[in-house]
Amino acid sequence: MKKFLVLILISCMCLLTGCGQSSEITVSQKNSGMFVCIQPADGRHNYDIVYHKDTKVMYVISHDTYNRGNFTLLVNPDGTPMIYEGEKEGE
Repeated sequence: MKKFLVLILISCMCLLTGCGQSSEITVSQKNSGMFVCIQPADGRHNYDIVYHKDTKVMYVISHDTYNRGNFTLLVNPDGTPMIYEGEKEGE
């Protein structure tokens, strides 16, 4: 009976442990797909601002613990999608 309980305990521990993947991704890795990262997450912000390479439409990708991976369209005050126009003068 004691061996059975130990076996169940070990099985539960194995099931409850997970394998994680590092979230350390460089900007060049992020820019290799269909999106280009223009503002990567840092110590103050838990999100990336990206744009689609073909359409230039801008999105926010969350890296926060409760909504990691959420992809949100950025819109102008009139509700139209925000379009990336490149770096502004003086930035």
